[in-house]
Amino acid sequence: MTITTKPLALAIGAALAAGFGSAPLSAAETRWAGYAENATYFRDGAGLSKFRNTAQAEFEKEFASERFRSLRLNGTLRATYDGVYDLNDDDFGKDARERYLGENWHDNSTVSSGLILNPGEPFPCENDPTLCDNLDGYMDQKESDARFPDFNDRLDVVRELYLSADKELANGDILSMRLGKQQVVWGKTDLFRVLDVINPVDYSRHNIYDELEDIRIPQWMLTSEWRMGPTRVFDDSNLSLVWNFDKFRPSNLGTCGQPYRILDAGCFFSSSANLQLIPGGPYGAPVPIIHDVEEPSWSLGNTQIGLKWEGVYGDATFSLNALNYRQQLPSLHFRPIAPGAPIPAADGVFDIRFPRVNLYGGSVDYYSMGMDAVWRLEVAYTEGEELPRDTDGHKETDVLRYVVGFDKNLMIPQLGTSSAFMLSTQLFGEHILDHESDMPNDEDNWIATALFKGFYVNNRLSPQVIVAHDFAADATVFAPSVSWIHDNHWQFNLGLNVKRGGDETFPWSVASAFGAPSGQLEPLARFINGPIGVANNEDEIQLSVRYSF
Repeated sequence: MTITTKPLALAIGAALAAGFGSAPLSAAETRWAGYAENATYFRDGAGLSKFRNTAQAEFEKEFASERFRSLRLNGTLRATYDGVYDLNDDDFGKDARERYLGENWHDNSTVSSGLILNPGEPFPCENDPTLCDNLDGYMDQKESDARFPDFNDRLDVVRELYLSADKELANGDILSMRLGKQQVVWGKTDLFRVLDVINPVDYSRHNIYDELEDIRIPQWMLTSEWRMGPTRVFDDSNLSLVWNFDKFRPSNLGTCGQPYRILDAGCFFSSSANLQLIPGGPYGAPVPIIHDVEEPSWSLGNTQIGLKWEGVYGDATFSLNALNYRQQLPSLHFRPIAPGAPIPAADGVFDIRFPRVNLYGGSVDYYSMGMDAVWRLEVAYTEGEELPRDTDGHKETDVLRYVVGFDKNLMIPQLGTSSAFMLSTQLFGEHILDHESDMPNDEDNWIATALFKGFYVNNRLSPQVIVAHDFAADATVFAPSVSWIHDNHWQFNLGLNVKRGGDETFPWSVASAFGAPSGQLEPLARFINGPIGVANNEDEIQLSVRYSF
């Protein structure tokens, strides 16, 4: 496949010139950098779970202009081939027969009555046309799409391609603009997001554990920043606008048959409920879990827009954020067999929708000179989110999320190095304002993370350990690793990813009409066990080798 950036670059340049006026240009030499990497993972009980081969190239080209202080064209191209579907097709791929993870979550009474889910259909568009039609373009990739995830009709092989320009105003302020395919990062959290929700995320790459820079899905956006510099009150300040005019795209949760499916959602959506086993019931066949996906089409009204004011006051850096966007995680809308009936329609239990959400929030980073450490706080309040509940699929509710972080460099000569160790801890909180008793999410929940990283041999040998604990699910992940930088080109990383917890079991029910106890039940139990607990059978040893140029 040949990708040419010239037409896209010309289009971006024309659009940017329309805002500032044309000007003579001269181009400097294009600078290139990149890497080739192999990541090989082995999973306990399954064998090879990843054989991902990645080639990424980044380029930057500067242009001299009379009107702009700085004018650049940047791009990032990435090509990926995951050989696990060729090397371990018994466990992953269109012919996989991996057991449905949720089978471990049902008690004996509901298993004996048969009111449980069928195993999810791996890659339903190659195995079950009915389920493929119901998913309607959402998480219905074919095996070839998972094998070569960057080569699709959204041109994900182009990770980034944008033109940026800085213009100095008469009063000395700087107006900066960036137009094209890009990532826009709000906030500084790892693993879990609070303010950083502008780009959707591809969790099928490696659940929550890859760097967000690698799993954000770039979007076509226009960003503009007015850098006002110092004022009478603030040491620095700027105002930025982001307009995401790309066609809406939800986060990729992973298709059934892939090694990584956050919350096992991919298999849940490509499964059916055995409701035909209910004596005297109205069902003659298993009922698909999903009936239809109502994914918004492109229109000007479906674009997304955000505003951020950022400043510096003494030792504190702060921001105030506002964003109007669409929920990137699916909302399940229960479909009754008749108006007001508590049992599902025979052609599908849920519709999937992506409601519009308003987010208001802010952040503060404070450097404490006395502690020689940085304290971080991020807060996001959302209106219009739809969270799952057992009886009718969803409820619209306001949600408050926050994270408190602490970062410090520590000198510990007893551990045999003169380099500082890095300690970074985070506590994520979530509060559901309109909570209901049948919601699988707790009204309040917390997830704690900690990173401890050391440096040896002139910072070329770096051991680290990451720990995350979900309090509601009582689930923990341990991820120790060690990286070795051999020279300016070669880097090696060896690690483990081990989960504990997420062992709760739940009775199955679509609605209480079938005699199941009330409260938090399947099919939504995966939310209770959380992304860490649901993956409790995914312990892995991981090796990656990277060559940079």
